[in-house]
Amino acid sequence: MEADSARIYIIDETAADDSRTERLIRLARLYAAEEAMPLPQTLCIAKGEYGKPYFENAPWLHFSVSHSGGLWVCALCRCDVGIDIEQHAARDHAALSRRFFHPNEIEYTRRGGTEAFYSVWTAKESYVKLLGTGIGGSFSHFSVVERGEISGDRLFARFTSIPVREGYSLTLCRWDDE
Repeated sequence: MEADSARIYIIDETAADDSRTERLIRLARLYAAEEAMPLPQTLCIAKGEYGKPYFENAPWLHFSVSHSGGLWVCALCRCDVGIDIEQHAARDHAALSRRFFHPNEIEYTRRGGTEAFYSVWTAKESYVKLLGTGIGGSFSHFSVVERGEISGDRLFARFTSIPVREGYSLTLCRWDDE
C-alpha cells in the first residue's frame, strides 16, 4: 500500500513467523529493491536521543513502525515519516483526552466520539514519531485539529488516514514539503 510516496506494510502478527526486527529488515530490503536504492549487506538499527529507531548505516532509508491488537505496521520512505495504529478499545476516552489532548482536540473528540478520539490519537502519535520525541510532557501542547478537522497545517506536517481493518485507526505523518 502506498500513501504520500511512502510504502505502508500491514502485517497480521497472529500469522507472522518472524520477529519484528527481521520483518523490518526484510521489508526494508524489498522496498529498497523496488526503489532501486542501495543498501549495505547488513542493516544496523540504532536509536536516536529520544528512542526513535533508524538505520545507522543507511540514513537515506527512513521508517516508522507501530503495533496494536495483533496488527503491526511499517512505513518506509526516502524521507522522514511517522506512523501509528491503534485498535479501538473500551476506555475512558474523555479522561485520556483531558490528560493528553489540546483543548481544540478535546472539543473535536467530544463531538465526534470514539472515531474522532482515535483519529486524533493516531495523528498525534504519528507526528511525535516523525519528530522522534515520543509522547512526553508536551503531547497536549500542540493540536492536530484546526477549524474542526484533523490538519497538520500549523505543524508543517501532512496527515494521511489509512483505512485498515474495522475497529482500527491508522495515520501516516510526513513533512508537508516532501
